[in-house]
Amino acid sequence: MTAWKIFSETGYEIRYLFRHSDRIELHFVESGTFQVETEDQKFTATAGTTFMLLSHGFIGLRASRDARKIALAIPRALCLPLIDVTDEDPELFFGRFDRMADIADKGVRTLYRMADLLLEPDDHLFAGSPLGASLFKEAIVATFVQSWPRSAAKATPQTARPRNLKRALDWIRAHLGEEFTVLDIARNAGQSVRGLQMSFRQNLGMNPLSYVQRLRLQQIHHDLLHGNADENISDIAARWGFSHMGYFAARYRALYGVSPSSTRTGRHR
Repeated sequence: MTAWKIFSETGYEIRYLFRHSDRIELHFVESGTFQVETEDQKFTATAGTTFMLLSHGFIGLRASRDARKIALAIPRALCLPLIDVTDEDPELFFGRFDRMADIADKGVRTLYRMADLLLEPDDHLFAGSPLGASLFKEAIVATFVQSWPRSAAKATPQTARPRNLKRALDWIRAHLGEEFTVLDIARNAGQSVRGLQMSFRQNLGMNPLSYVQRLRLQQIHHDLLHGNADENISDIAARWGFSHMGYFAARYRALYGVSPSSTRTGRHR
């Protein structure tokens, strides 16, 4: 997670490739204007507004004289644990977020203040505490996912899952605890491997095996929180396809930010 501040007396213009699978950017405009051009829209953000960069492709930004903003980049991977991908496609979830909002909006204002604190690491309660800094970033992610303005009306017909993709997802869920390959998924979905991979990338923002791993980790997370508290973690992991505990623990920590044993300990608090 990164925050930065930009001020330009003369104005500037930049263009860069934005990889939507990596992060989401929030830009809080404090003064001046920013003309923004993405692959699918153009708009102007004025002082007191916030704009979100979400779409994959080239981004063009043109800042006016005396333009000032604070920006916050949130890794998508940190958001995914708060989204149940068994019921909600991440791309559909993020797609309902408003691309522009007023800084005065309650949730947006909180994020703005949090981003400002990240720029002043010595001036807040978590200064000098790695654990506190980690918890603070978790709070930023939770605030963003739960409080950013959105509209259910944005779930347009074009976001419906293609029929072959739905067959693939249904088959994966039915065989999640078994060993299978991408070819197995493609055959049962009536697609080529390449077609399946493209469909997953376009609709879910990840490849099929990453999706399978995400579901399995979510099942393990659920079992650690709500399953038999006496069952060995290694047995739970093996039930959902992880035979190497070191690899499993690393992937689990990467997704949830804590170890599997910490998750289990947390259920008793």
